[in-house]
Amino acid sequence: MNSQEVTPVPLCIAETISDEIEQMYDEITRRAYEIFQQRGGNSTLDLEDWLTAERELLSKPNVRVEEKKGQIVVTVYLGKISLQELHILITPHAMLVHAPSSTGMKKLFRAIQFPLRIDVTKAEASYGEGCLILTA
Repeated sequence: MNSQEVTPVPLCIAETISDEIEQMYDEITRRAYEIFQQRGGNSTLDLEDWLTAERELLSKPNVRVEEKKGQIVVTVYLGKISLQELHILITPHAMLVHAPSSTGMKKLFRAIQFPLRIDVTKAEASYGEGCLILTA
């Protein structure tokens, strides 16, 4: 990565990311139910309805997690994104990368589990060339 194009990204430290995951689960559930009703409401709420709702609502970027010399390096392939809308929530065990949906766009949402516990106070994130890199 060209260091001239790298931008530091603020992190929000939390105890858990479960509240955000639960909110997203609720959004997907509501949309899946709407799809079920559009199909006439016959048969039970189908896994296909859930998967369709998830595809409609979410953009889940690819991620690479590596352990290097006792550090965790997480690379999230975001493409072009407004850093003002990007939110990164980290805990000692996981991180959540999310951004609200723009008009007609899917909501960016990706939860990542760390292979080992991190010290959140030493974690740093930067964005450049379409990638978010967290080092902890």
